Amino acid sequence: MIENFAPNLIRLRKQKGLSQKELAQELGLNKQSISEIENGRRFPTFTNLKKIAKYFNATPTQLFGTSQQIELERVMLQTDEYSRKAEKILSAVSAFENFVKKYDYQKIIEFGFSLKE
Repeated sequence: MIENFAPNLIRLRKQKGLSQKELAQELGLNKQSISEIENGRRFPTFTNLKKIAKYFNATPTQLFGTSQQIELERVMLQTDEYSRKAEKILSAVSAFENFVKKYDYQKIIEFGFSLKE
């Protein structure tokens, strides 16, 4: 788990298009610290770990997980997002069906065509 931190930091940094120096500046660290962390020669302090997590808005899985765990988390989050969108669509369809049941749909259709003219 901890052995995944260095490659994950490299991945996150490169995804943002940052050099080690630029990341160090963003975090208020020196480039050598970032280099040593990325090369696995040292681990960040808890304070710096919090800075890294906050800067990248990273979950623990994104920082310490394997590539498979990271991908699984991404897919699960995406699935949750699609599920929420599907619920909204189904709710809108249900509301429309209730509206149509409540009112004479033929008049609604005629009204729609009258707007076209």
